[in-house]
Amino acid sequence: MQAFEEAAVLRKTAWRIIPLMFVLYIVSFIDRTNVGFAALTMNKAIGLTPAMYGLGAGIFFIGMCPFEVPSNLMMVRFGARVWLTRIMIVWGVVTLATSMVSGPHSFYAMRFLLGISEAGFFPGVLFYLTFWFPREQRTRIIARFMISLPIAAAIGGPVSSYILQAFDGVLGLPGWRWIFIVEGIPAVLFGFITYRVLLDRPADAKWLEPAERTWLQQTIDKELSEDQAHSATAVLATLLDWRTLVITFTGICFVIGFYGAGFWLPQIIKTFHVTTLQVGLLSALPNALGAIAMLVWARRCRRRPMRLSDVIIPQLVAAIAFVVAGFCLDTPVIAMTAFCVAMIGLYASMPPYWTLPTMFFSGTAAAAALAFVNAVSNLGGFFGPAIIGFLTQSTGSFKIAVATLGVFVFIGLVALIALTPAYTHRRAAAARNASALA
Repeated sequence: MQAFEEAAVLRKTAWRIIPLMFVLYIVSFIDRTNVGFAALTMNKAIGLTPAMYGLGAGIFFIGMCPFEVPSNLMMVRFGARVWLTRIMIVWGVVTLATSMVSGPHSFYAMRFLLGISEAGFFPGVLFYLTFWFPREQRTRIIARFMISLPIAAAIGGPVSSYILQAFDGVLGLPGWRWIFIVEGIPAVLFGFITYRVLLDRPADAKWLEPAERTWLQQTIDKELSEDQAHSATAVLATLLDWRTLVITFTGICFVIGFYGAGFWLPQIIKTFHVTTLQVGLLSALPNALGAIAMLVWARRCRRRPMRLSDVIIPQLVAAIAFVVAGFCLDTPVIAMTAFCVAMIGLYASMPPYWTLPTMFFSGTAAAAALAFVNAVSNLGGFFGPAIIGFLTQSTGSFKIAVATLGVFVFIGLVALIALTPAYTHRRAAAARNASALA
């Protein structure tokens, strides 16, 4: 009999790892989306039309896409401590440099460079967590980490709006430039903090007792060894695996809705005839509610084996809500309620969705799958803002554009249904392995 409780070891590990990952992702998300608030005055200052802004906001993901998989593989080679530090410092410097854009072309260039510099961060963190937490704990752990996303959006709105308004004219600079300066510095600082405190594997964790370190490292190693027999033997085979492609397609459709709304919501809310500070506060509401939904839904998933319906149901709710929001923009209360429901659905589906690649693959294959899914699905982050910009400029209204986001989310969840037989088979195999080890 062990002299320690396994649950206590995992709790101790979570308290050491998740808070730092939580803060890092808040900084990351704010830096990639703060352009939505800067746009309230930046667009006019540097001559951006709706279509130009939509293209520039989304081009971040074009820069990110080709570098996600190589970045994650480099993290396997050099370790999370070194590689995540490199990512953070570089993206912080690029965010600071974005404060100097002067027109459409420089705006496009800095957004593209920001995408390149941040490539590999999110899938890298997800992959890093697989080296510290057994499979059955990951939905809950990923939920704890990803709660930082809606919190970042909820914090970022009021903070960016305040900077835009309060810093306007300081040292002769407009408020929108100060957004990039003030919010770029934390990435650089936390990069150095990460290098000092992050550990690559449980065997290095001096804050665990020797027996606890040994148990956790052996548990993770055993899972990786068992799963490797069921995963693709080559990175290319993993990326071309039909399960990877289905998960990725669903991700593209999901991200079209998520970032389409995220980059444009401040400007949509501005049409409700509210102040800049009120734009920030109202933008925070859907994300704050989304944070609660993410935790509640993840807790529900934890009480039983996860099902694909844990992803499909909340995404269906989001798809319907986007359509309602689009056609009710003339009634701000209904539109904001629908936006809140849409974001609740999207956020709730995230933790179970991001466990899917690690359910089918492990080791280097899992690293490649996570990076590929994140990289290609994030192309939706290019199409979403660009679609809203194009449709808004073409129709003179946000209505059709917002409703279209719901259509894309619906198409993605329909595709995910095709994964049901493979997912059920994999769950059964995992359960048999667990019984054999008991």
